[in-house]
Parts: sequence; C-alpha cells; structure tokens
Amino acid sequence: MTIRSFLALLLSAALATAVSAEPSSVLRPGSGEVSFTAKRFGVSTASGIFGHVDGAISLDFDHPERSRIRMTIETASLHTGTALVDGFVKGESMLDVGHYPTATFVSEQISRVDGRSLVIRGRLTIRATTQQVSVSAIAERDPATMRPGERLPFRATAAFSRNAFDIGRDVNVVDDQVDLAIRGEILR
Repeated sequence: MTIRSFLALLLSAALATAVSAEPSSVLRPGSGEVSFTAKRFGVSTASGIFGHVDGAISLDFDHPERSRIRMTIETASLHTGTALVDGFVKGESMLDVGHYPTATFVSEQISRVDGRSLVIRGRLTIRATTQQVSVSAIAERDPATMRPGERLPFRATAAFSRNAFDIGRDVNVVDDQVDLAIRGEILR
C-alpha cells in the first residue's frame, strides 16, 4: 500500500467516524441556567443564580459515550438578590472573581441510567483548582419520542466541597457542601 493510499484510507475512516458521531441533540442558545444553594445544618442560608453561562452540549441518547459537554460560567455574573451577599461571595475569600473570572465543567464520561436519565462525570474547575464531580441529569420528556427540531427541557444536579476548591475555608456560616442546579433545553 502506498503512502497516498494509506492517507486516503485514514481520511475516509476519519470522515466516516465524524458522520457517525454526529450528535442527536445540541444546547439551545440562551436556555441554560446554573444556580447554587449553600446550607447550614440542612437549612438553606445562601442561594444565587449565575447570569452568564456559555457552553456546548452535544448529547447522543442512543450512544451516550459519544456525548460531550463543556460549560463556562462567568463567576462575576452571580446574583443572590442581596448586594452584600453578592459582594461577599464574589470576594477574595470565596470565588475571588477578580482573579478567577470563570468556572468550567468538561465532561469525561457520560452513562445512560434509563430512557431519560444520565450520569455525567467530569472535571469542575473553580479558582484554578480542578476536581472530579458527578452530575445527575434527567430529561423532562422521553428523548426517544422526539422528532428533529423539538425542544427537550432538562434539569441536572451536582454537589461539590468548598474546601476542595479553597472557597471560604474560614467561613463557618455555611456547610462545606454546595449544591448546584442546572436547567436548560436542548434541540433534538
């Protein structure tokens, strides 16, 4: 086999793989929302919504291992409803938005639990520290019954340790665990 034939074969294989890996769903622009809740002794003491979330969700429900998720959150876009709390959470001891303007999540493994549920394992980066997290996601409709172009609302949850990301180590008004809630729509 000549080098030219070998390269042509490689190119053909790459194109075939790209076509077969085409996602069945993509994130609907402007449809994502990420919120957080921090509790103290099981009672919610702080919560807020990040106003600017960007990213790409490419889900293939038939072959979840082909799916990819990448999200970027602008940390300064946090709104808790109280200017004092906003300033504190955005400050140096917590998110330190001046030095760390974004938080990111990149999926590494996506597994299907059932017809509407996925477990997404990936890397969450906050304050230049990266930790593994697991996200549980559920579609609000059965993806198998959808036609191309239809909207599929979803919701997801995750939790992380503040201490693992060096967020507010000296803050004792909230527990270590922070809960995240993610909502959005994808186009099938």
